[in-house]
Amino acid sequence: MLTKSDYITYLDSPLHLWALKNNQYERKLSDFDKHLIKQGYEVETLAREYVKKYVSKDAQYQKIYQTDDLFARADIVVGQDIYEVKSSTEISKEDEYDISFQYYLAKTLDKIENIYLIHLNKDYIRGKKLDLKELFVVEDMTSFAKKKWDYTEATVAEAMLITSKETPQGLSPCYNPKTCPSKPLCFPDTLPEYSIYDVSRISKKNIDTLREMGIVDMRNIPSEFNIAQKQKLQIEATKEDKIIIDKQKILSELDSLEYPIYFLDYETYSWAIPQFEGHKPYENVVFQFSLHILKNKDGNLSHYEYIAITQKDPMLDVLDILKDVIGDSGSILVWNETFEKGCNSEMARIYPEYEQFLLNLNRRIYDLGNIFKYQMYVDPKFKGSWSIKNVLPVLAPDLNYHDMEIGKGDEAMVNWYRLSYERQSQEETDSTKQNLLKYCELDTYAMYRIYDFLVSKVF
Repeated sequence: MLTKSDYITYLDSPLHLWALKNNQYERKLSDFDKHLIKQGYEVETLAREYVKKYVSKDAQYQKIYQTDDLFARADIVVGQDIYEVKSSTEISKEDEYDISFQYYLAKTLDKIENIYLIHLNKDYIRGKKLDLKELFVVEDMTSFAKKKWDYTEATVAEAMLITSKETPQGLSPCYNPKTCPSKPLCFPDTLPEYSIYDVSRISKKNIDTLREMGIVDMRNIPSEFNIAQKQKLQIEATKEDKIIIDKQKILSELDSLEYPIYFLDYETYSWAIPQFEGHKPYENVVFQFSLHILKNKDGNLSHYEYIAITQKDPMLDVLDILKDVIGDSGSILVWNETFEKGCNSEMARIYPEYEQFLLNLNRRIYDLGNIFKYQMYVDPKFKGSWSIKNVLPVLAPDLNYHDMEIGKGDEAMVNWYRLSYERQSQEETDSTKQNLLKYCELDTYAMYRIYDFLVSKVF
C-alpha cells in the first residue's frame, strides 16, 4: 500500500521510502513540529467553516480514496470536487506533489471532477474579528494535476516497485546527512571531516557527479570541477587548511560603523491564524529582545533585555521598553538584517505611532553576518555556513549554543507560548523565563564577541 505521505517520501529520496517500509526510518517529531501540526489542525477547522459558508453546507471530511495499492484521505469533498487544505501562504513543491497524487488516485476511481487547494492569504490583515472570506485563497489545481498526470503515473509506479524490493540495492542515498532519517542506509561509512555535503549550497546534480567520480572528501574535488566561485573559495580554504581574509573589505565595513554600537536581537512567535488586529498570517510577533551596547572603542559593555509574558499583542510592551534603552544615533548590529528589518517594518505598519522610531532603527542597521556571508572571512571550520551558531564557536571557542536548555529559535517560540498560554508551576515559569533570556542574550553577546574578534585579531 502506497499512501500520499509515502509518495512524498519517495520523491524526497527513493532510499527513504524503502527505509520507511522496512522499519529503518527514524524521524522524531520535535516540540516545534508538534506545534506546527497543531496549527495545521486549527487552519483546517477554519477552512471547513469557510467551505460551509461560501461553497456548500453539504461537505464530507477526510474522505478515503483507495485501490488495492494506493490510499489517500481528502481533507474536504463537495460533490465530486476535492478541496485540500494547507496551512501555508504559498503553494510549495510538496503541495503540488500532494495534489497530483490525490487527483491521480481519485480520478483513477472516476470519483472526481476538480481539485482545489485552500491556503492562507499572505496579504490578509486581521480586523477586530476574523474574516474567513479574506483569510483564505482557493486555487483551482485541476489543470495543473492533469498536466502532471503522466509524471505522477510514472513516479507512482516507480514508488510501488520500491515498496516490494527486498533490499535497498541500487537506490541512491539522499543529499543531507545532517537531517537524514536513515543514516545507516544513506551514509553507512563515516564521512570525512570536510565532506562534499559541507560545500555551501552545492546542487544535487554536482553531488551526483562527485559520487560517480568516487569523491566524498571535499579536499579531493578537482580544481577544474565546474562549481560556483563562492564554493571554489571555500574548497580552496579547506584544501589548504587556511583562513582567507579580505582585510580591506572588512576594514571598510567596520569603519562605516558609528559609536555607540548596539547589538540587537529579537525573538518572535508566528501564528498561522493571526491573533491580533492588524496582524497577518505568520506575522513575526516580537515578544523579546536583547541589547548589548558598546559606547565607544574602549568602553564597557552594557546589557538590556526584556520579555513580554502576555496573551495580548506583546509587541507594544517590547517597543515601549526598547525605545527607552536604545539611543537615536549609533550603528545597530544584527545577524541577518532581513529578519530584524522585516520585524521593524511590520511593527511600524501595525503601530504607526512608532513608525519614525522603527524606520530610524532600520536606517542604522548593519548586518554583521554579511562579513561571513560574502566571504570576507572564510574559515574551513565554518563548513560553508555563515550561521552565527557555526561562526561563534570557531572565533570564540569558549561560547556555544549546544549546552543551553533553549538553544534554537524554534525552541524559544514553543517555550514562550507555553509561558504565556499554558498553565505551569512557578518553578517552571521562572526556569523557562531565565532560559529564554539567556538564549537571546547569547545572540547579542555572540555578535559583540565576533565584532571584538574582528577588530582586535584581524587588524
